[in-house]
Amino acid sequence: MAMDREMAGSRRQRGAVALEFLMLFPLVVAMLYAAAAYSVLFYSKYQIQDAVDKAVASAMRVDRSSVSGDDLESAVTSLSGGTLAALIAQLPDAVASSVDDTATSCGMITSSGVDLLQCSIRVQVSSDENPIVSQWNFGFLGAFPPLPDSMTVESVIAI
Repeated sequence: MAMDREMAGSRRQRGAVALEFLMLFPLVVAMLYAAAAYSVLFYSKYQIQDAVDKAVASAMRVDRSSVSGDDLESAVTSLSGGTLAALIAQLPDAVASSVDDTATSCGMITSSGVDLLQCSIRVQVSSDENPIVSQWNFGFLGAFPPLPDSMTVESVIAI
């Protein structure tokens, strides 16, 4: 009789463990997927920031002794813009195809009397055609993991 009680208790315990597993497994998988998705997103932002930094740094290759004031601005802008376009082409396909061309540029700005070269890139993170990271849609709960619509990076250097 005592053996039957022990076996029945053991079976109930196994059932409880199975239920706990069934309830926690989706949460663990969701957390792992979110960690992987954010890792891809942060690495993509690092790659985009690196491209913008290199484009701005390319302006330092312009020989100032051979170029006058207004021509210096156009030489710096065209060199950094060309470098930025070449670096965008080298990005992974999912990132390069998500670049918003209307908000990606290199140009001169003035701040407190100092001429600055500013390059920026905007990437559409959750575009329908080619997203950088796929999201799961849970209907009324929304998309998972929550991602920004776009990322913008910029870099500035004094000329």
